[in-house]
Amino acid sequence: MADYIFNAEGRPQGFRLGSHIYTLDGTPVGRAWAEKAYRLDGTYVGAILKNMVVDKPNASKRNLPPAPRPEQARPVVDPEGRRPVNDAGEDVFYLLLENEEQDAETLSSA
Repeated sequence: MADYIFNAEGRPQGFRLGSHIYTLDGTPVGRAWAEKAYRLDGTYVGAILKNMVVDKPNASKRNLPPAPRPEQARPVVDPEGRRPVNDAGEDVFYLLLENEEQDAETLSSA
């Protein structure tokens, strides 16, 4: 069972399945470790708080080693929203999507 990852307005923007993070179309974009979100290249992105990926200024921001890209997951059809949550912090899910194409090239050549 996947856990949705929401934005502050309550709209789903991805999901967490096991230790990986995916966009709603099933594209793997990151991984979750110790309630923190990392890109597949190991770059720290933010904390996972209230099912959101948010900037947490006082969090340890050390990077992890790169991880292999998991297989594409089944896309989410008609995801349900939730009530807005405005006290969790700045939404940084978009950082998982930055340089996604570059990450794919780097990991495939490793």
